Amino acid sequence: MQARADWNLHDATDAEANARAMAAYGRWAPVYDLVFELPFGPGRRAAARAASAAVPNGGRLLVIGVGTGLELPLIGAHARVEGIDISEPMLKIARARVARAGLSHVRDLRTMDAQALALPDETFDAALAPYVLSVVPDPGRALDEAFRTLKPGGEIVTVNHFAAERGPRAAVEAGLEGAASFLGWHPNFPFAPVARWLAANPRARLVERREVAPFRLFTMLRIAKTA
Repeated sequence: MQARADWNLHDATDAEANARAMAAYGRWAPVYDLVFELPFGPGRRAAARAASAAVPNGGRLLVIGVGTGLELPLIGAHARVEGIDISEPMLKIARARVARAGLSHVRDLRTMDAQALALPDETFDAALAPYVLSVVPDPGRALDEAFRTLKPGGEIVTVNHFAAERGPRAAVEAGLEGAASFLGWHPNFPFAPVARWLAANPRARLVERREVAPFRLFTMLRIAKTA
């Protein structure tokens, strides 16, 4: 797959890539909130606000890659929220967060692969995918699945780091790519796989692309599903 070649997965199979990701998430789960809330927080909040705004009162919102559930308290209580993640250790923490905070609008948290959602077509008003695209083996397939579950007029809201094309930051990101298996994500993930997916899907319309803090390192995308 071209997406793999773009970020040096060395032709790993989906099963191999998912196994590596689950091992990495198992390592990160106990300290994820402590390590990642500060740098990822601004993008997380921007994406949660955008996804909440895309859901009507009583509508359904799917959180893909819900992890430890940091987004869940940020989503409006008017939405009925379901979350999926491939990592059971992460989901265990998310379920405890829901119970501790009394997040009654969170209806279900399930173990599931973002590239093979066991969910019906055209079910959700919005799908929120925070920091997911640089994690999955095939971002195009993950976008396909999120898009399939959306109702016409719904939105995918995603926030992610995209690699710089040149300059010192590009060199640093390329150097860090060798640690991708340990980290569980790809520091040198380009925008190209997303651009190809958008070009190949005429019903997908990019309605917003906005850089967010800190230091504009992350980008929020809103992608609408036209009728």
